[in-house]
Amino acid sequence: MHVLRSRTVRLSLSIPLLLSAAAAVSAQSIAELQKLASAGDPESQFRLGIEYALGQNVPRDLAQALLWYRKAADQGNGEAQYNLAVAYHNGLGVSRDEAESARWYLKAAQRGVPDAQFAVGLAYETGRGLPADKTQAIAWYRKAEEKNSYPAAELELGALYATGQGAPKDMAEAIRWYRKAAGQGNLIAQCRLAAAYLLGVGVPVDTAEAALWLRKAADQGVIMAQYELGNLYQSGEGVTQDYAEAYFWLGLASAAETNSAKRDQILRQRDDAASHLAEAARTEAHQRLLKWTAAHAPRTSP
Repeated sequence: MHVLRSRTVRLSLSIPLLLSAAAAVSAQSIAELQKLASAGDPESQFRLGIEYALGQNVPRDLAQALLWYRKAADQGNGEAQYNLAVAYHNGLGVSRDEAESARWYLKAAQRGVPDAQFAVGLAYETGRGLPADKTQAIAWYRKAEEKNSYPAAELELGALYATGQGAPKDMAEAIRWYRKAAGQGNLIAQCRLAAAYLLGVGVPVDTAEAALWLRKAADQGVIMAQYELGNLYQSGEGVTQDYAEAYFWLGLASAAETNSAKRDQILRQRDDAASHLAEAARTEAHQRLLKWTAAHAPRTSP
């Protein structure tokens, strides 16, 4: 699906999980940790796996990390099951194996690990590692965000309800999930919510609300949001007409656009906005554009 561009990041080793466990190791010697792990304590086995994975207090050794993850995972440690699943998903120390990865994700998900619950939802949605089943995908995405907001799962829920996959098509429900994800800073959800308000899909047309969500995405470097926000400032729809703001946002969008035909179109619109500005105002807007460009890496449209 095209609705989530950052899946590989989400399915990489869980950094918060690794650091939280690794921090606890500092209170005890590595020798003591090894002793407890060898005695069969699953939490110690998991922590020792992290030590080997990070090369912290011991030489980095993925084979040893996987050995200790597996020992802990076999005893039902959900975090170890998740990290073992990630290893199979990404081919870290083992051959890539989507079916084996999904098997461990499912075990971890059943233990309540949110990242694993999201991964299971994704496997069901895509049919990679598990049979394609959009209804099951919805169920697992809901579990992932049940206790704490999980924007990636909320985005996927919005997309499934918007397209009627796994549940009857329900734009109001789709908007609800997009709003939750957008409120947590998810760029794609912010753009989809803005589009819904611009087009009146699932909500009444509200260009002022659209401009609000476009601004959030534009501030984070989304080209499409910058372009649409520039259009609104140029036309005065949903915002007070402001040619300096239009020049700024259209200028940013044109600088980052890689398609030459689209870039030329945006530049024409930027130049039209510039024609309404006095020289001093145009210079000020251009300097603002240069400063922003220097401080932010461009981001492609979702």
